[in-house]
Amino acid sequence: MGSVVYGYDAALKSLLYDRFADIIEISSFSSSKTENMNQGLFQCPFEIAQREASEKRGQNFLEFMHFYRVGMNPSWDRQRTVLAQRGLWFIGEDKKLLTNIKVQPVDLHYNVWFWSKDLDKLNLCMERYIFWQQENPKVDLTYTIEDTDYKVRPDLHFGDIVDESTYPEKYEVGVKFILRMPVKMDGWVFKSTTLKPIQKVRLTVYDKNNVEDYSEIIGSDPNTELEQALRFFRKLIYGIIGADKINKKIIVAGKYGSDFSVGEKIIIRDSTGNDGMYTIFNVLQGIDSTTLTLVELLPDSTADGIVQKRG
Repeated sequence: MGSVVYGYDAALKSLLYDRFADIIEISSFSSSKTENMNQGLFQCPFEIAQREASEKRGQNFLEFMHFYRVGMNPSWDRQRTVLAQRGLWFIGEDKKLLTNIKVQPVDLHYNVWFWSKDLDKLNLCMERYIFWQQENPKVDLTYTIEDTDYKVRPDLHFGDIVDESTYPEKYEVGVKFILRMPVKMDGWVFKSTTLKPIQKVRLTVYDKNNVEDYSEIIGSDPNTELEQALRFFRKLIYGIIGADKINKKIIVAGKYGSDFSVGEKIIIRDSTGNDGMYTIFNVLQGIDSTTLTLVELLPDSTADGIVQKRG
């Protein structure tokens, strides 16, 4: 299946869009949030950001954001936690197989850049970033093994804001106002120590706002009066174990037929030749796998990558 770290990247992208898109005015390109994110928010290094914006949009204009994961390292402080030292244990459906999930803490370091010709827009982004750290933002990561859900909830941390505007170019080509803001995520990576693979990951991102404890919202019944305080962004990720180019079929591990529906859009990522968006034509659940027949042509028969869908 795809990496857990990719899920963290996608989570941060959604958080950035929800928090800053209205200021940078990238939420008004179209009625589709996905299209707006694709045109106005990129994951790329600073050096190629303007080229990336031009390639995505087919034209050159300056209002956009981008972010890049600049580092990942083991978190030695959190190595002493019970979760890191013991992992998680569960008993399988047969009531005999005891499985250990090894969990390791990592620090994910990101830089986030904001570009504009309007300095006041970036001032507003800076103010919203500063208040963000007071609202206890977290990422709620749920992974499923044999229909059992396990959760870890990483925190986000913030740092110094740096002005990288092009003031020396003011009298030649004009100033591009650029602010860089760091985000550190207390991430977790995990693996099963038995032959039972982790087959599906559900990632939920939320912003806590004016509540005593986030468990008030992530409780057994999220449809409470606090629902408006929570913005969900969920992605389900499935590992691809088979691909049939001729019959336009892909196979994912696990019995997840009920997760998919005819006409639904899915995204294939991290594959050899099938990355892109597809429409489901038919769903067939097997003993230990689920087969998805697609409307669109499947370019490659290599069985790798992940399926991603909205949760």
